[in-house]
Amino acid sequence: MGQTLFKLFLTQRLAVLASTESLRAIREGLLWILPCLLVSAGFLILSECAQVLGFGPQVVGFLAGLHNQISSVIPLLVAASIGYMLAIQHRLPQLPVAFLCLAHVVVATFILRDYPRASATFLLFIAIASPLINVPAIAWLHRYRWTRLVNEDLVGHNLKGTINMVIPGAITALVLVVVLSLLLLIPYVAQLQGPQVLDALQTPYGSGLFVTLMNSLLWFFGIHGVYAMQPLFDVLDQAVVLNAAALAAGEPVQYLLNSGLLGSFAFIGGSGATLCLLLAILLFSNSQSMRLLAIASLPLSLFNVSEVLLFGLPIILNPRLFIPFLLVPAFNTILALTAVQLGWVSPSVASVPFTAPVLLNAYLSTHGDVAAVVLQLALLGVGTLVYAPYVRAIHRQSTDGGTVYLKSLDMTFRGLEEKGRLLEFDPVLASHRSMARQAVELSRIQQISDYEFYLEFQPQVSTRTGLCTGCEALMRARDSQGKVHSPWEFLQWLAQARLMPDVDMWVASQAVRQYQKWQKVGFELPMTINISSATLKDAAYGDRLVEVLAQAHGLVSVEITEDALVSDIPAARQTIQKLQSLGAKVYLDDFGTGFSALSYLHQFPVDFIKIDRSFVVAQRDPKGAQVLTGMLRFCEALNLGVVVEGVETAEQLAFLNTGPELFIQGWYFSKALPGDQVPRFVRERVAWA
Repeated sequence: MGQTLFKLFLTQRLAVLASTESLRAIREGLLWILPCLLVSAGFLILSECAQVLGFGPQVVGFLAGLHNQISSVIPLLVAASIGYMLAIQHRLPQLPVAFLCLAHVVVATFILRDYPRASATFLLFIAIASPLINVPAIAWLHRYRWTRLVNEDLVGHNLKGTINMVIPGAITALVLVVVLSLLLLIPYVAQLQGPQVLDALQTPYGSGLFVTLMNSLLWFFGIHGVYAMQPLFDVLDQAVVLNAAALAAGEPVQYLLNSGLLGSFAFIGGSGATLCLLLAILLFSNSQSMRLLAIASLPLSLFNVSEVLLFGLPIILNPRLFIPFLLVPAFNTILALTAVQLGWVSPSVASVPFTAPVLLNAYLSTHGDVAAVVLQLALLGVGTLVYAPYVRAIHRQSTDGGTVYLKSLDMTFRGLEEKGRLLEFDPVLASHRSMARQAVELSRIQQISDYEFYLEFQPQVSTRTGLCTGCEALMRARDSQGKVHSPWEFLQWLAQARLMPDVDMWVASQAVRQYQKWQKVGFELPMTINISSATLKDAAYGDRLVEVLAQAHGLVSVEITEDALVSDIPAARQTIQKLQSLGAKVYLDDFGTGFSALSYLHQFPVDFIKIDRSFVVAQRDPKGAQVLTGMLRFCEALNLGVVVEGVETAEQLAFLNTGPELFIQGWYFSKALPGDQVPRFVRERVAWA
């Protein structure tokens, strides 16, 4: 029990975390720029292919230039889209705020113009972080009248909202200028100096873990890891050159850790070894949208371009993929270093472009060592297995998450299918909310998993003859302490868990069993069961229902509500016709409580109308009495049988006993009875009449 409560608390806390405005805005901002990333990456791949195929430098440069130009505006687009989302959340004019966030990145670009390394490292981070700070600041400033240039309703709403963004936007821009200028006074920030000596590679395992973990950690926050650690990557590139020189001179290779090893074995598919994530999605995910995104990302990941998954899933600031995003490159580095150190794989001795295709890059980097290709394939398998449980966890509620066996109903609750598709609005938030909702529903289902479910039958008595002419089967539940619970306590939970079709099948089978028991002792009485909309609109369940009720030869009829009819009219009509062909009757339950019940009387061949108890209670009021009388006359004109529910007093019965024949169901005659007591009640009514 404690573990269940802890899991419930944890999933609810994750849902709250995922719904925070900042994370939500980041995810939307990164997702919206996905088409631009695809186009940019496409031009990059084309330029590399053109170079391999021997096209002139002019063509290669032209394609690479297109990629660079699009890539240069990505931070602007990120800032604008995140700002747009935050503006919606803070109820600010969306486009003016989005353009202000874009302008802030332009300001940052200008300030960092003389510091190219700092600019390349931090510009994307600034594009993500600045709207998170500036938009709430703009909203706070906008509360004060002195920041509003227009306070009168003399101009249109859009114009007033736009003009009133000027002063808050200017103040936040000035603050950004001051903050960046102060940061540039710090030498490390301005020049991004770091260790640039080969001695750092004398401990390959420690240095390799540091580089891979830091690169993934920086990318997780939207900071370009290679640019941030450029001094270290310069050393790694130099190590490849020295290895090649040593090989040419016939000397032993000295540097096991180098850029060739990391590029070929650690970052397979790009930062985070995202080709492994892609394969894990294709092999283990049940989400069609995730699989489509993985398929779209596959050609680019083969060229080590990971931005599509980084921004499309997204991975940036997505806590659900943080751990494997760090661990897979680190595992790959350790395994690759071990394989090279043991002599199973040749060390990297050739510089290969980072966009060289997977498998080919390992082959070329090691001067044609086939074992390097085998190692890369093995690492792909290991990384895929590391990512697999995290991919499964995203949709665990649709597979094996939260399975509860309801022994009384002889069926299983397997959790709710996660409905938030990955490429739809706010996918991570929808996933967390779905997970938290499922945890709540799972805890409720667990509460009733040991209940004993059974049927009771409430008689229906004719006002003309006084005889019992039928009954309604009602579902009951008894807990382990012997307490009987109202259906409203558990039916709503079963409905939320999408178990009602299975519940309906159980009720139908139990009703048929009761019919067969009565038949064996020479007793026969028509009965009705309630059928939910979920069953009626599902053709498969509808056919199963018809198959079960066929065993009762028309003596078990169905009650359906207005929402069951409106859910899927063709499917409902088809199931109703099949039931009536068996001799079963169709009752329209809770007649008059819906806003469009009358419209269904000419669309569906309804046999009986069940008038809700609320109209019986309301007959004490003159207007209520007129309404009830009008409903009865209306049903009489349509030649429909009428069952009146909730009759509890002689006064109510006397009011109803003044017209045509009605069938009364209520406590005045009897509460719901166990199946073995119904025959005695029927005999008593015969004796009384």
